[in-house]
Formats: sequence, structure tokens, C-alpha cells
Amino acid sequence: MDVYGKSRQRSSRASGLKSQLVFDQLNPIVIFAYYVIVIAFSMVFIHPIFLLAELLVVIAVNFSAKQQKKTFATLQGALFMMVFIVVLNPIINNRGAHIIWMIGGTVITAEAVVYGLLMAISLAVLMLTFVSYNHSMTNHKFMYLFVRISPQLTLLTMITMRFVPLFIRRFTNIKNVQKTRGVQMETGKLRERAHAGMRLMEVLLTNSLVEALQTADSMTARGFGAQKRTSYQRYRFTQRDGWLLAGLVGISSFCFWQASHGVGRLPIYPVLGSVRLTATGWLCLWFVLIIDSLPLLLEGWEYLWWSLRK
Repeated sequence: MDVYGKSRQRSSRASGLKSQLVFDQLNPIVIFAYYVIVIAFSMVFIHPIFLLAELLVVIAVNFSAKQQKKTFATLQGALFMMVFIVVLNPIINNRGAHIIWMIGGTVITAEAVVYGLLMAISLAVLMLTFVSYNHSMTNHKFMYLFVRISPQLTLLTMITMRFVPLFIRRFTNIKNVQKTRGVQMETGKLRERAHAGMRLMEVLLTNSLVEALQTADSMTARGFGAQKRTSYQRYRFTQRDGWLLAGLVGISSFCFWQASHGVGRLPIYPVLGSVRLTATGWLCLWFVLIIDSLPLLLEGWEYLWWSLRK
């Protein structure tokens, strides 16, 4: 049985084990609370300084977890959606006092452009946060948190989050295998490519249904749902976890309370406000960055700890 969350473990850098952040060794409650707060920050603080600073910190967190490829892939995938938001919002939203362009009967305002840009950056922060989330919040940790509350809902949530990546991976494998038989979607006439695509989807759906039936039979044979189940991994809630959770809740509560009074939120409609931050705004920004960079701070502290003990 694996036990996680001891008061202090020798870091992977010092012990030569597989690379793992100190943040990943925390109790799942602390990890989940961190990501909930970071996601909430990206949606509450709609201000260019806040969002750009959060974007840089989230990228640094992903890099520290050695998720460079996934980070760049996510940014490439989100680029089209971000451009779409920036372009579409000024077209469908004509609110604002500063008119910068008129195309026929369509009025393009500076407020609509700025709002679309901020929404695009917020989306990028949100998507990059989930890159780190998928790395740190494993299925076992998610099950540990919610399986006792609602086992069926927890399992359904895990299956839903796993469905799209698994579906894409299976489709890629099937497409590569079928290429050896001459079935491919990249060449040929449109009708032939559509027919090949339908054949690939038929194989994919058949394979998925068969595996779903096998999984259902396996779950029935193991008695899933017959009685209350427990997690086979045990995570210990340590004093460090308690201090970190208290700090996350306390600092984030202060930040959300300030946001409810307009701090860290750029006035856009009906007239675009000033980007300047007050003293309280800068203090709130520092608190937001401290929480967002928690994995980096823990990693830096661990590095100093082992460096000083040599």
C-alpha cells in the first residue's frame, strides 16, 4: 500500500528517482483546492496585467513539470479559438463609447476589442491550467477525494474526462493500421476520402462498444456497486498540508473579497476605464501570483533545503 503526504520526503532531484514536483506529493485536497482557486482567478480578475501575469506563471508551472510539448500543443490548439473570440466579439457586440472603425452598418468599438482580447487570454490561462491539472491530479487522487461521497458520479466524471483523449488515440491507431490496407483519408477524391473516413469511424465505434461491454462485465464480476468501496491508496493529511490549505483559503478569500469591490477588474462597459492599478490592486496581484506560483515556490524551497543540508 502506498502512503503519500509524509512530512518531508527526499526530493526526486536529490534521490535520483523519477522526476516529480514537491507539489505532486501534497494531499489531493490541497492540490484540488489549488486548481479550483487558480481557475476561479482566471475568470474573476478580468484585467490585462492580472491575466498576462497569470499566463506567464501558468506556463512556468507547466515547464517545471516538464510539460513543454503539451503546453505548446495547447497554445497552438487554442490560438484559433482565441483569434475567433477577438475577431467575433467586436462584430456582434457594438457596445462602447470609443468607435475605432465602421464597416457598413457595423460599429467596431475599442471596448469590444479589449473585452474580446481579455476573454481570449483568460481562455488561454484556463486551458494551460488544465495541462498542469491533468499531470498533478491523477485518477487515483480524484477517486480518493470523491469516491466516498458519490462513487457513481465520480466514475462517470472520470470516464467523461478520459473519453475524448482515448477516442482520439484509438482513432489515430486505427488510421495508421488501415493505411497498410490502402484505406486512408489524405488522398483520393472527395467521395473516396469520405468513404474511407466512414469505414474508419465504423471500426472505431465497433472497437469502443466491444471494450465498453468488456469493461462492464469486468466491473460486474468485481462487484462494483454492491457495497461501499474504499480507495486502495492512502494519502496522509500532514501539518504542511494543513498550513498550505489554510493559506490558500485565507489569501484567496481576501482576493475574492477585493474583486467583489472592483479590484483587479478593468471597467470596460459603457466606457473603457484606466489600466492603472491602485495600491490595493498591486497587493491583490501579488497575492494572486503567490497562489498561482505555489508549485514553483515549493520546488524552490525544497531545492534550498537540500542544498543547505549538503
